[in-house]
Amino acid sequence: MTDHSRAYSEGAFKTKLGAIAGLESLIQAAKQVHALLRDPATPMWIKGLCIAVLGYLILPTDAVADFVPVLGHGDDLAALTAALTTIATHLPKKSSAEG
Repeated sequence: MTDHSRAYSEGAFKTKLGAIAGLESLIQAAKQVHALLRDPATPMWIKGLCIAVLGYLILPTDAVADFVPVLGHGDDLAALTAALTTIATHLPKKSSAEG
């Protein structure tokens, strides 16, 4: 597996999840992206997107600082939602026979 520790680390991710306790929509989106990153069946381009968006989540100096009320985590949630939407629209649809 590629070393992506400069952009993202498991420890920083877990620390961030602890810091945003109470923001369930943000936590759930982060966990979905994290699960895709850890899944060996996930294509490399999706893993790259996951690393980028999780790196943005844990970055202390992002577009809107996390200590800013309401807006501070809004940009993080927007980035995670955009990544999940992009991923979902590019994955092959399961047929009803597979389901």
